[in-house]
Amino acid sequence: MTRADWSGRRSTAWLRRRAGAVTAGVVLILVVLLALLGPWLAPHTPGAVLDMPYAPAGGDAPLGTDHLGSDVLSRFLAGGRSLVLSAAGALAVAYVLGAGLGMIAALRGMAVDTVVLRLVDVLLGLPSFLLLSVVVVAVGRGSGGVAVATAVVLFPEVVRVVRAAALQALQHDYVEAAVARGEPTRYVLVREVLPNLLPVLAADAGVRFVGAAFTVATAAFLGYGAQPPAADWGLMILENRDGLALQPLAVLIPATGVLVLLLSANLLVDALLPAARTPRRRRGTTPAPTAVGEADDWPLRIRDLTVEADGKRILDGIDLDVPRGRVLALVGPSGSGKTTLALAAFGELRPGLTPVSGEVRLAGRSVLGLRPRRLRMLRARHAAYVPQDPRTSMAPTLRVGAHIGEFLRARGVPRGERLDRIRSALRMVQLPDDDAFLRRRPHQLSGGQRQRVSLAAALAHDPDLLVLDEPTSALDPVTAAALLADLARIRDRGGPAVVLIAHDLAHVAAVADEVAVLENGRVVEQGSVERLLAAPASEPARRLVFAARAAATPRVVDCADSGDPALSVRGLSARRGGRTVLDGVDLDVPSGGCLSVVGPSGGGKTTLLRCLAGLHSDWTGGLRFAEQQLPSAVRARPREDLRRLQLVPQDPYDSLNPRHTVERIVARPLHLFRPALDTAARRAEVHRLLERVGLTAAHAALRPGQLSGGQRQRVALARALAAEPRVLLCDEATSALDTPTAATVLALLDELRSDLGLALVVVTHDMTVPVRLGGRLAVLVDGRIRESGPVERVVADPADEVTARLLSAIPKVPNPAPYERTIP
Repeated sequence: MTRADWSGRRSTAWLRRRAGAVTAGVVLILVVLLALLGPWLAPHTPGAVLDMPYAPAGGDAPLGTDHLGSDVLSRFLAGGRSLVLSAAGALAVAYVLGAGLGMIAALRGMAVDTVVLRLVDVLLGLPSFLLLSVVVVAVGRGSGGVAVATAVVLFPEVVRVVRAAALQALQHDYVEAAVARGEPTRYVLVREVLPNLLPVLAADAGVRFVGAAFTVATAAFLGYGAQPPAADWGLMILENRDGLALQPLAVLIPATGVLVLLLSANLLVDALLPAARTPRRRRGTTPAPTAVGEADDWPLRIRDLTVEADGKRILDGIDLDVPRGRVLALVGPSGSGKTTLALAAFGELRPGLTPVSGEVRLAGRSVLGLRPRRLRMLRARHAAYVPQDPRTSMAPTLRVGAHIGEFLRARGVPRGERLDRIRSALRMVQLPDDDAFLRRRPHQLSGGQRQRVSLAAALAHDPDLLVLDEPTSALDPVTAAALLADLARIRDRGGPAVVLIAHDLAHVAAVADEVAVLENGRVVEQGSVERLLAAPASEPARRLVFAARAAATPRVVDCADSGDPALSVRGLSARRGGRTVLDGVDLDVPSGGCLSVVGPSGGGKTTLLRCLAGLHSDWTGGLRFAEQQLPSAVRARPREDLRRLQLVPQDPYDSLNPRHTVERIVARPLHLFRPALDTAARRAEVHRLLERVGLTAAHAALRPGQLSGGQRQRVALARALAAEPRVLLCDEATSALDTPTAATVLALLDELRSDLGLALVVVTHDMTVPVRLGGRLAVLVDGRIRESGPVERVVADPADEVTARLLSAIPKVPNPAPYERTIP
């Protein structure tokens, strides 16, 4: 498909989708302008008597007169302002109060959240008409009273919407980082949470405005609003309803104004929120036919695929073929185009991306430019997708059986066949298929089990193409190895064509048949795993192979302890949801040293780090920092202790607020902990910190969306260093990074420790991290320390079975010694 063909289809579809929005928007703007400017356009004073009541159109009254003999046109032009201003004012008040209360309830939780929700439940339990009437009686009739009453009616729903959106926003790592450094509640809500709620609030406000205008118009019709002789559209309908047969225009004109206002606003909201519309399915529709002889053997063919974004090439001339029963691994650094290429296989591109040339054929059908309904049916029949994060891959309210059953139902599998297919899919991924397991919910599963359930759901309908987006990045090494072993068994049984996205060549080497190395949107090298590991021909492939070998054969770094412990933990026990997650943990973090905490998923590693940072307050025991006891909750800790203990969150793609620039992100701790710096000195310090972590001053003007994963993690480190801390708490600092980038981040951490005398507490599930950083190692399993000591001793002679399994799960990659010297 050429650029002209795609652009033509895209432009036509865009115009068709947006024509309704443009029309509705123009009509709404005209009606609002007419309502606001109408009093100055009226030919007569709204209350002036021109003729007898209900006089027909003509003379000085082009639309006739009303029940008082006043000009209908003049009263109509003057009567819309109160409706629009009352609705807008009520909406603004409801959002200011509701948004503030909803965010506070979400942030504080517990008693505050309970009180707010009970208040909202009481208001929602009252019928809207009754609540409106009670408030108007209490406040008084008139436009002001109706505006207050309308705000009260809208208020509880706004609180619920904002609270739900704020609860999601508060889960982001950049919010936790702000709370951990002691930011006041006002800053967290206004600077960190609210900017990211604005898109949701803007969409919801459009719907609420329609409701507000309808409520104000209804109140005016009931006589609660503007009182005679004031002009108001709702009041005009009320006053002239008895003369409808004599002078219908006195009622129809204001009624039409209200109708056009509400209808245009409603149509605009529907046009701007297409996701709210459910497409209709025609009867008798079947999936598009598949080309004979091509779908079974070659589920995916890509030819000369080029994708651009704002003139920049994201994918450049990609050619790939994936047959059934084969695994193709897409590897490369962050931002190389792996996920974009995988989504293109489904005919899906992210907003802002445009295919320039090339073709993608799924099961023999070209998917680029295919109509959305046919594309959905083609994907449902022939393709499946397993997302990256096992924590969000399953709906929290669905049981295991219902989750897999939903996939089968959506693909038209008869109800009677679903249970057998569900059990078969679970057995395929080495999971139990008994009724007890089918009744489990996601929170009752481990991370590895959730990822396997997602894989079972994808395989249940026997797809031709299976795409897995970094399925092991959030798993511990033992669980990741087991999942990849399941994938290898499925491949050996002649399963679907598999596209495996990965940033770690060491993990996929054991399961992939072929590897395609991507760099800057191009396939720089492609071939069998054996050939690539033995003789990589391109520089990017050599870097990946070298990094994989370094991870597979770790080198222990000497990191001598110095001085007394900077941080000491004694008898730490923590509970979450009524369950004990940490039990009697004792740890010491030496000054200028490094403590790595490793263990399988669900062992309590992140909870331990949250306890140290004060983000999880339900724990007992002793935590001493420089011989001083620290309170359990971050809000109770002195400012100086908050400064000396800084958190580096896990996900570099979530640890920085996307609405802020890099300069603003790094400068905030300077403003909080070093207030003596003026604006110029603060900017100079930001530039120095960026250069300290390997960035440049030019990065200060960028936003997180313009940075790679490694650059974002460096910014997170610069933000932590801005407080001049004594201890850095690093939560899985390399888990979301490709192997070469992870190696550079670990080298940076080791350099900062050596140069600045920082103590490091590194939580990870990757055993290669502690052996690279050195220092001390603690193995945390099921909330207990199973083994601890110097890294050299634990790696050389593990005393615990879990430690031995973690070490054995480190992938083994052949040594490409002849190519080591070519790596920069």
